Amino acid sequence: MANMKIQRLSIIPCLLLCAATLWAVDSGERPQLALVPTPKEVQLREGGFQVGPQTRIFVQLGHQSEDRIAAETLAEQVADQSGLQLDILGMKAAGKAEGGAIVLARLQDKRVRRFLASKGLNADDSIGDNGYLLFSDKSHLIVAARSGQGLFYGVQTLRQLLRPAGKGLICPAVAIRDWPNFELGGNHPKLSKETEPEFPMHFLGPGA
Repeated sequence: MANMKIQRLSIIPCLLLCAATLWAVDSGERPQLALVPTPKEVQLREGGFQVGPQTRIFVQLGHQSEDRIAAETLAEQVADQSGLQLDILGMKAAGKAEGGAIVLARLQDKRVRRFLASKGLNADDSIGDNGYLLFSDKSHLIVAARSGQGLFYGVQTLRQLLRPAGKGLICPAVAIRDWPNFELGGNHPKLSKETEPEFPMHFLGPGA
């Protein structure tokens, strides 16, 4: 009986070592994000953006009426998941949001394009009018597009990325480029919070 007990004790460190090895392999491979639909290009990086009580959502002045739909949709998602009530503010195209802010921007802004390009996200012709770029790290969370429709699609992806963390939420550090396989024609309905679908919009939008 004593020998069996000794053998069992000697097995435990081996099992712990094997488990640790398997965890290291799995974590090193960085599992793929489960996004619906799957964006065309996704890079998962180290770290993440923390959404907390001081986080605010910025939309660019001149596009507030159109982009506020996406901003309010995002704010409601954050409130539902964490109880946090995020303010939505306007900012000039030439303005600069303080660190820790969520920025919904337009790709017509050269400074936005340059910043995203420096992070490996190029706003080339493949993005089109309804595609979007999404970038997050410890200090930045930016969704950018050429249209309100594209921005709305980007926010739908961001909503899926947010996960509970402490008293707030966290968005993993990612770099995403996505665009539709075809450009929507002029007859698609205008976005409104009343008609916003849960996720069917994704199947008409980027990644569809």
